[in-house]
Amino acid sequence: MTEHVTSPSETISDELHALCRRHHAIALVLDGKSLSIAVSGPVSNELLTALRFTCGRKIIVESWPEAKIEQSLNLVISKEKQRRSGTRSTVQGQETPQQNEVQQRSTSRPQSQQSLDETLLDNEGDAPVIQFINQTLWLAIQKRASDIHFEPYQHHYRIRLRIDGVLHESPSPSTELASRISSRLKVMSKLNIAEKRLPQDGQLNVQLNGTCYSMRIAILPVQYGEKLVLRILNMQQQPTLDKLGLPKMAIQQLTQALSAPQGLILVTGPTGSGKTVTLYCSLSHLNQPERNICSVEDPTEIQVDGINQTQTNSKIGLDFSTVLRAMLRQDPDVVMLGEIRDNETAEIAVKAALTGHLVLSTLHTNSTTETLIRLTQMGVERHLIASSLTLVIAQRLIRKLCLHCRRASPHLYQPPAAIRATPLQHYQALGCEHCCAGYYGRTGVYEMLSITPKVQQALLTNASPSELTLIAREQGQITLLTAGLTLVESGITTLEEINRVVGFLAETKTEATS
Repeated sequence: MTEHVTSPSETISDELHALCRRHHAIALVLDGKSLSIAVSGPVSNELLTALRFTCGRKIIVESWPEAKIEQSLNLVISKEKQRRSGTRSTVQGQETPQQNEVQQRSTSRPQSQQSLDETLLDNEGDAPVIQFINQTLWLAIQKRASDIHFEPYQHHYRIRLRIDGVLHESPSPSTELASRISSRLKVMSKLNIAEKRLPQDGQLNVQLNGTCYSMRIAILPVQYGEKLVLRILNMQQQPTLDKLGLPKMAIQQLTQALSAPQGLILVTGPTGSGKTVTLYCSLSHLNQPERNICSVEDPTEIQVDGINQTQTNSKIGLDFSTVLRAMLRQDPDVVMLGEIRDNETAEIAVKAALTGHLVLSTLHTNSTTETLIRLTQMGVERHLIASSLTLVIAQRLIRKLCLHCRRASPHLYQPPAAIRATPLQHYQALGCEHCCAGYYGRTGVYEMLSITPKVQQALLTNASPSELTLIAREQGQITLLTAGLTLVESGITTLEEINRVVGFLAETKTEATS
């Protein structure tokens, strides 16, 4: 008996069908509560996570014979080819609710904040590209993504969104649209459409759902075309200290350092650890009419009224050290330097902190005590570090557990004895329609080092990194790992997340007591 091949639901988007096809699955029915799919074997966790992320619904899995899967896949591909060849005018006449809303707002906005369709719609044949880019940007905003990755491969075109620091696969278009998507995004960013051999960087501003977003675009030639990354910046966010998630004692340390008339405050951590946000929260705390605040960055990520912001431009020789020297002739009270990258910039920043200026900057180091050694390795003399530096903050960003689906673990966790003597309760990430793989949002985990007279003396006597670390612990310093375990016990994050971001923990379990 020949089995009937079910035609996939017409209400499911082509992008969702494409996502299933890449995992040899069929999307069947999408309703308000669930998405039904069919597979011929075990379903991958990667597919389930991507589907939950994309449609925000429960996933129901049916098991089909391999032959039936192949027949349905061929049917889907055939229908898509028919739609692409015979219904272009229909596609042009359709608008998503998001596109229509953008168009309705466009008449009252300045040119610098164009709607997506205003920027894109100058060629009727590009309607599928416009629709896909609009949908992708809307999905990214709704999912709180910080970056969108457009990646061309030989047989498919992959879209991924970075949400809470982790990349997740998103519905992708057909490979035929790859070069046109690249061209349209170049037009939006006012970049050279013809240049496909060299990297390009640009920026575009759009307004979605009443909120302004600045998007930085970075283009890199790869084997099968051009890889594009859009960094999404919310231009209307107001950075304040209370949004950092600092413990009470850490806030006191930071505000005390910020109240000093001069000195150097350094924020350290890897790329993407939230250092720039911490700097701007500090600047917003200082932003008063009686202060002249200047910043130099590459690029300027957060625009704050009342702060004189300068963006470097290496093409014309406007680098950090050049701007910093000129800035010190502008009668500044507070100077923010986006990053200390070399010996010259480090020396200028230190000397500025010694001559009546409050200087804030960042370094790429893993801990607070490593920062002290890193400055000496950059050629800054130890007595200058001891005299200028007032506070070092090491930080990471960790994902927060979803409050709707987190579950207490049936076992307690016993950290190494050197870290904590007693076991702690911890929670597990499950995943539901409210979150992304069990997590929703991020918070900071911090390690603070105030430069006390004892630390200054240790620097002057050429103390080793281990000796500096011991002094910090004797002062009551809470390490990144200890701070992370506190968040674990509070149910804010998981052991797995602390392992991923801060470092490895050997999991020793003991039965939970009732």
